[in-house]
Amino acid sequence: MHVSQRLSTLKPSETLAISARAAELKRAGHDVIALAAGEPDFSPSQHIREAAAKAALEGSSRYGVNPGNIELREATASFLKRTKNLEYEPSEIIFSNGGKQALYNAMVGLVDEGDEVIILAPYWVTYPAQTELVGGIPVILQCRGENGFKVDLDELRAAISPKTRLLIFNNPSNPSGAYYPPDEVRELTRICTEAEVAIISDEVYDAIVYTDEPYLSPAAVSDAGRASTALIGSLSKTFAMPGWRIGYLAGPGEWIKKVAGFQSQSSHHPSLLSQAAALVALQGGSEEAEEMCAAFRERRDYLLPEIERIPGLHVKMPPQGAFYLMFDISEVLAARSDLEGSTGFCTWLLDEAKVALVPGAAFGAEGYTRLSYAASMDDLKTAVERIGDALGSLDL
Repeated sequence: MHVSQRLSTLKPSETLAISARAAELKRAGHDVIALAAGEPDFSPSQHIREAAAKAALEGSSRYGVNPGNIELREATASFLKRTKNLEYEPSEIIFSNGGKQALYNAMVGLVDEGDEVIILAPYWVTYPAQTELVGGIPVILQCRGENGFKVDLDELRAAISPKTRLLIFNNPSNPSGAYYPPDEVRELTRICTEAEVAIISDEVYDAIVYTDEPYLSPAAVSDAGRASTALIGSLSKTFAMPGWRIGYLAGPGEWIKKVAGFQSQSSHHPSLLSQAAALVALQGGSEEAEEMCAAFRERRDYLLPEIERIPGLHVKMPPQGAFYLMFDISEVLAARSDLEGSTGFCTWLLDEAKVALVPGAAFGAEGYTRLSYAASMDDLKTAVERIGDALGSLDL
């Protein structure tokens, strides 16, 4: 059967590929520590699970409304007001099957064939792939480790061309953990709005921040920022619900109507059981999210000095959000050219130490690798020991 050109050139997710390889080794009886996937190692609160069970028992098995139940969109509007001082009408919010679909909906609604999309590297692997799927041209703007993996705003200005349609902005960042405080968000938003460049603001890690500075969305910067921003939210990280596949998109009303029309033809609404769980999650307090964030911070603080003690590994900048640590492996690669870059390093490490990490090349950051510390402290300690032993054998 013929395979379309669009799919022929699509690259699979290296994060999922590494996770799949680690799962294969586990099934074969190997003791593998998987630090590749980006999912919290916590469970949703009891009241969230009970809400889904209640919905199932009461027969939530018929079709719902395309953008998501009105009660859920009302709760989301209240949640955004409470947590980010954002004013959205329920009609300006669409729920979909996870943040990834919300992102794709936004891309379809913003990008035409040949439009340029600025993507800040290191980037989530899905950004360039979805850009190409909708006919856009990825313009990769490198954010250097010594700058905290944050964009140089002068370089952002220089990257904007007459063909630039969109900037994808992820704060805090997957994979680097970089965090943009309010002053930087204001300036970045001003640059984009003055150039008439839209912003997709991926805010799925917004509750996992390790600084005392308040979170600011580009949509909250100004009226122009709100009118230019497609806000992506998800319950996967904040409420530990990745497998429930529930996320949302918020944006200007008339634009959202068009995007809702696309969703009605492509997938329709997400599961009503997940919507029932999301409703009580968004209506609840933030105590459990804060406890989860504190646990991630403790793990980060443990890892930072431990990774630095391993020969050949260096942390350029401590992450300020999310639950990832990117560290520099260029010294290892320089000494062992046979490893063939970060992908070769991660393959070797998985085979040698049975620890699964993701190569920086997957994120547009060759010379680095990403470790997800959404794992128990015991697993992290064992992983550090194994990585140290494996690299010690290289005599760097």
